[in-house]
Amino acid sequence: MVKIAAVKVGGQYNHLIARTIMDLGEESELVPLSITLQELEAQGFDGVVMGGGPQRVADEQDKLGNLADIIRNAKMPVLALCVAHQLIAPAFGGKAGPAAQPEFGAIEVFVDDEDDLLKGMGPSFKTVQSHNDEILVLPKGFSVLAHSEKCRYQVIRHANRPLFGAQFHAETMQGEKDEVIFQNFVRICKESGK
Repeated sequence: MVKIAAVKVGGQYNHLIARTIMDLGEESELVPLSITLQELEAQGFDGVVMGGGPQRVADEQDKLGNLADIIRNAKMPVLALCVAHQLIAPAFGGKAGPAAQPEFGAIEVFVDDEDDLLKGMGPSFKTVQSHNDEILVLPKGFSVLAHSEKCRYQVIRHANRPLFGAQFHAETMQGEKDEVIFQNFVRICKESGK
């Protein structure tokens, strides 16, 4: 069994992250946005999922607690959703900001590379989007795992660490394969802890 933190970033579905992980038979706990990487490690978490929130990365990074530090320095697997996904870019020298074409509702996402996180998702899948902002410049050291018609960086991965970002809201469980994302992330956490 693994223990995965679900960071309360402020989105209305953050609590569903912990619920989904527990439904998969693992341990999960909602933790505050103020939590530090040192606290996550001290509490024995094997991974961390950061949910969505109302913050705008371009001008409200100060409202995102310690997420940037966790994203930059965590050795444990990290899955960053929505605004936390966008935060990956500036945390590593890229850029996030207003999307040329924001996405809302059910959107088809096309898989470029299944990698570990998108195993079993097929060539494409429908999921729920709700974003005005997106990653504009992908930092060096990251690869693109999936894109949509309007967003080039739907799912990304760090080259050398189990750090993943997804623009869409897998935590809503309204997409056709959202649970597979969490099943895969749980497996990544188990394999990382060996």
